[in-house]
Amino acid sequence: MHEHPALGHAMLGGQGFSEDILTVVRSHHEYLDGSGYPDGLTDTDIPDLVRLVTICDIFGALIERRSYKEPMSGVKAYAILESMTGKLDMDLVHAFRPLAELAG
Repeated sequence: MHEHPALGHAMLGGQGFSEDILTVVRSHHEYLDGSGYPDGLTDTDIPDLVRLVTICDIFGALIERRSYKEPMSGVKAYAILESMTGKLDMDLVHAFRPLAELAG
């Protein structure tokens, strides 16, 4: 599981995708405190677009039905995002709130 960002980045490299998109693919599991993967990036090393996609990715994983879990309500999923202080950009999490509320 922890290898998919680097593998995806390698697979898409040289296929005409912009550097911004390749960075998102590689870094969407990085956290501001350095506890993410695959590169252990911190704070200013994580571009704003990656920060936003990370929030969307986590939220989507929480509200979607998966073979191993039931979907979570948008309210509960958003509460988890809010609890991730230090890992996620809280300004972006708060800006994301109206979208989370649409998920119910």
